[in-house]
Amino acid sequence: AEQQLTYQATHDALTGLPNRPHLLDRLSAAIERARHGDGQAFAVLFLDLDRFKLVNDSMGHAAGDELLVEVARRITMSVREDDVVSRLGGDEFALLVEYTDGLENVRDFPQRLLAVLGRPMWVAGRELFPSASIGIALWQPRYRHADELLRDADAAMYRAKQGGRDRSERFDEEIRAEAMRLPDLEADLRRELQHD
Repeated sequence: AEQQLTYQATHDALTGLPNRPHLLDRLSAAIERARHGDGQAFAVLFLDLDRFKLVNDSMGHAAGDELLVEVARRITMSVREDDVVSRLGGDEFALLVEYTDGLENVRDFPQRLLAVLGRPMWVAGRELFPSASIGIALWQPRYRHADELLRDADAAMYRAKQGGRDRSERFDEEIRAEAMRLPDLEADLRRELQHD
């Protein structure tokens, strides 16, 4: 019973994948290992399905759940045994991927993953061609906390969506600067509106 409760607390009920707290624990451990020089370089991928709401709205939530389960299966089949695939909630997934065989693999992997996800699938009697947007944050020594890596991968994912969807984007300083600039701009605009 105790094992069952622990499993339920650290895994997503629909897909059986690790959940956000589990991923953050694994990310924290990877950061610690990398900071002390005895770990592998790694990347965090933040994946969001494109137009998932359309499936829920047009075909129902049961069809949406069926799609999520199949997407989770496809992602899991695309990674190595030591990588972590997590469902964060809704149609958001995150991956912790080590790149022992060089940075080139991290560049190629998102394209391979998008190709696997884009293969047709039958859901509720209809053929669907799912797509996703992927943001990538590579481990760097400036990262101290797991949520920082997840935040940056999320920001890169939004850049991928803005760029046309069904693509990946790697986090860089331009994305960071834009993320810092937007809240300031919004605050400035609100102040100006209040003062006519």
